Amino acid sequence: MLADDKKVLLINGAVYLPGEGGYKRTMYLFDMMRSMGYNVTLLTSDFNHYAKKKRDVTRFRKEYPEYNDIEMVHMPVYKKNISIRRYYSGKIYSKNIKRWCQIHLKEYDVVMTNMPAIGTILKIHPLCLKYGVKMLVDVRDLHPEAFRVVVNNEMLYKLIFYGMKKRADKAYSFADEMVAVSEEYLMRGMSCNKNAKNPIAVYIGVALEKYDEGVRKYENDILKPIDEIWITYAGTLGASYDILTLIKAAKVIQNEPNNKVRIKILGQGPDEQKFKQAAKEEGIQIVDFLGFKPYEEMAAFLSKSDMTINSVKKNGSQSIINKVADYFAAGIPMINGCSCKEQQEMVEKYRVGLNYEPENVDELVEAIRKLVLDPQLRRELGENARNLAITKFDRKNSYLEIIKRIEVLSES
Repeated sequence: MLADDKKVLLINGAVYLPGEGGYKRTMYLFDMMRSMGYNVTLLTSDFNHYAKKKRDVTRFRKEYPEYNDIEMVHMPVYKKNISIRRYYSGKIYSKNIKRWCQIHLKEYDVVMTNMPAIGTILKIHPLCLKYGVKMLVDVRDLHPEAFRVVVNNEMLYKLIFYGMKKRADKAYSFADEMVAVSEEYLMRGMSCNKNAKNPIAVYIGVALEKYDEGVRKYENDILKPIDEIWITYAGTLGASYDILTLIKAAKVIQNEPNNKVRIKILGQGPDEQKFKQAAKEEGIQIVDFLGFKPYEEMAAFLSKSDMTINSVKKNGSQSIINKVADYFAAGIPMINGCSCKEQQEMVEKYRVGLNYEPENVDELVEAIRKLVLDPQLRRELGENARNLAITKFDRKNSYLEIIKRIEVLSES
């Protein structure tokens, strides 16, 4: 436990705040530390990255007065995750973070921020050195590696993102300690870092108590015909996620005799209209776009489904991503189309689903057929998935490893 005079600052510009529906890593850790009696502040932005809307800070303060330890700085609005506007927005945000830290950082002992917030790390590191504040970096995503999905030519990719990679390498090197959402991401960060003494991979995980509460609260509101088999995707509708292959597979499946499959897509994102248009043009009748669902409703919807799908572009940099823990918690098998070796090995080792080659329509169709035709296999894989969620992904246990590292840094 941190001494009473020790203070921790969590910085993350892309979070769901209370009342916004989601419950991601930083907010959960913040709530967890507050409930354990830690003196902790969350520094974020006045822009909701997921809804792409400016926050009403005055309204938030009125509705959630108990969260007076959440601070917000300005971040300009942007509409697309990959755009010049987002780059500009990030530049302004990191400058505003620096201004805030110039005034307040000296009050803290440890700051935890995340990659790929390269600009934030580079700007506050000199202040950390000046005030003797230790920095823990949590590797959530890889930049520039994530941009391979939009730049397929390797030489062109290296040329365009040479500068970003150098900046990312420097940001990794500044961490006094490091955690990551997967072993793959941890290895990338540690390839540039000589300071971290006890780095660890802690999966993004799932708040099982909140998840199960959502299932109990909303499951009776979701009416599922007894003769339908639901395959559900829940997450961002963006360039990194391979919804188009899922749509192509749906076209094959819907033309098969006695088809019982319906594909449910939960989420929002910049490519939502593109995917809807593709489904319309292909004449798909079995894909339903249901839009964004608050976390607890999403949990209930997953629990009603028969299988989930983790569909990621072949050249995507994703590893053990956020939705995977929610999928496992539902206690149903996952069809995995993520090329990350760590993810594929997890599916096979714990027998929680089936792998298919990303962007391979035939392999995806075959995986769907196999699970549709074998209810017993679905039950076995689903039970294994729920057990994995309990043993490896439950945040109330796994996030203690992050807190331990914060405690050690505070005393160093």
